[in-house]
Amino acid sequence: MAYTIEEEQELNQLKEWWKDNGKAIIAAFILGVGGMLGWRYWQSYQANQIMQASAEYDALVYTTNKDAAAQQAKVAEFVKAHDKTSYAVFSLLDEAKGFVAKQDYASAENSLKQAIAQSQDDILTSLAALRLSAVQFQQGQFDAALASLNQVKSQGFSARKDLLAGDIQVAKGDVNGAKASFENAQKNGNPLEKQMAQMKLNNL
Repeated sequence: MAYTIEEEQELNQLKEWWKDNGKAIIAAFILGVGGMLGWRYWQSYQANQIMQASAEYDALVYTTNKDAAAQQAKVAEFVKAHDKTSYAVFSLLDEAKGFVAKQDYASAENSLKQAIAQSQDDILTSLAALRLSAVQFQQGQFDAALASLNQVKSQGFSARKDLLAGDIQVAKGDVNGAKASFENAQKNGNPLEKQMAQMKLNNL
């Protein structure tokens, strides 16, 4: 069946339009499909990375190494391999806990500072900062301990932050500051934290 003149004109116009715009459409289509496939690949890659990190973290936690230096080296290697992930933070928190159990507070302090530097999450950062402050308090570094508490951002830790701040202020001889901290903890804490705050206020 022959094309009519109108159809020929429309076809020619379509060809001209395609000649001018076809490459852009193909490129956009390829980019769209490529982007979709790339996103799926990235999600798959991320999932695989998380599973691998989880398996390696489990191996790190459950493998007891009597050689402390070797264990520290393994943690450092793990943190480097999983930079800025929650697993890196977990491994450093675990390491710090081990140091505290041995009363090696200086090493625990170093691990907790690394944990804060690695953290991308307010809750993990707050937890590490609370532990760092407690370790610094244990070492008599009162000003550093109070400064570390400034990194506690999560509201869920506010009462614990105030309780610890109050204890540090008592040790510094700042009774008024301690009173204000304990009153804040009493105002914002859960029932147990409120009870602890009241006991500390009674002892001022």
